[in-house]
Amino acid sequence: MAVRVTEAVTSTMAVLTQQHAGGDPTFAFAEARDQAFAACSRELRFCIDSDGRLTHVEGPWQTVLGRAPAALVGTHWTAAVSPFDHTAMRVAIEHALAAHEPIAFDLRMDAAREPDIVVRWSMLASAGTDHITAVGYERAGQDPALVDARAEAARLQRQVRELKRQVDTLSEHSRSMEGFAATAAHQLSEPLIVAESGAIMMAEDLGDALDPELRARLDAIGSGAARARQMVDALLLDARSGSGLEIEAVDTGRIVAQVLDDLSPQMRERGVVAQVAALPAVYAEHRLLSVVFHNLISNAIKYGPRDGGHIRIEAERDDEGCRLMVASEGPTLEAQEGLRVFEPWHRVPGERRVPGSGLGLAICKRLIERLGGTIGVEPQPGGNRFYLVLPAA
Repeated sequence: MAVRVTEAVTSTMAVLTQQHAGGDPTFAFAEARDQAFAACSRELRFCIDSDGRLTHVEGPWQTVLGRAPAALVGTHWTAAVSPFDHTAMRVAIEHALAAHEPIAFDLRMDAAREPDIVVRWSMLASAGTDHITAVGYERAGQDPALVDARAEAARLQRQVRELKRQVDTLSEHSRSMEGFAATAAHQLSEPLIVAESGAIMMAEDLGDALDPELRARLDAIGSGAARARQMVDALLLDARSGSGLEIEAVDTGRIVAQVLDDLSPQMRERGVVAQVAALPAVYAEHRLLSVVFHNLISNAIKYGPRDGGHIRIEAERDDEGCRLMVASEGPTLEAQEGLRVFEPWHRVPGERRVPGSGLGLAICKRLIERLGGTIGVEPQPGGNRFYLVLPAA
């Protein structure tokens, strides 16, 4: 059987080669082009078996396409044909097998150099077999517009490949950072949980024997640890959620009430009074929005008067949704400082007495933007008003 197939392939190739050299009108080739083709011996040939494997490759592939014939033998024909023309090649093979007559067509070949080279092929099924023989030559002197289009397509292909490589790299980096964030959050949360539960257990064990002032301090330790753990959980949620945050209608009134309850020891110590207006529901993520309000109200306490002071928390509708505001007394920010307070590590000049890292407002800005909102500050006489805008529920 192998001898029979080889003889049929050799015979078919001879027929196709003779037709090429003679300018057979069946293939509609320009006679001058065929003569030049034959004279230069730039004839390319290949054979494929029933599985689509290249069983024979010869001719100046290295010169024309930058591909060594020996390297292609045994590979599937998709290794030699541009992905853009895989469908055209499949159709041509089916036609050649069904019609048992030569067909002529152009194929973009997957050249080792850019752009891909267009080759005019004559294809014929070998007599009595399901093997295919093809003879072709490079189509020179093509339409300049086609050449430019091919070059542009090749350039875009390279860009797509490079972008895909960058996306794969970034995806891997994102997965690595997510794993690191989860590990870091666990390591940070564990001692906070110990501190929170320890303070609660100590207060319960001592019961009525515990001095009220010491009880208040233990409560402050426990609530502080709980707030820190909430911050860690919120940042981990932000890091791991990507674009998949579960946004839902959130009752801002309940969030503010909980934050004020958590901060009540500090407020009593400083004599701060909070006035809270009716607050609407907005679309957000409960934990992230809680962290934002905690930072804003905590800052209002820390940067306010040492003794006394008022905090106003109110809301109003605007064209973008709900505008939620936290206004407090204290040093008025200058216009330029109002733009910089949301930058990481930035602290207001002259306020070094207030402990902090300079990350609180930067985190607020990050979380509000993740929620699809905006945040800012409006300096006012005798204080400042921080605001955030979120979609109304």
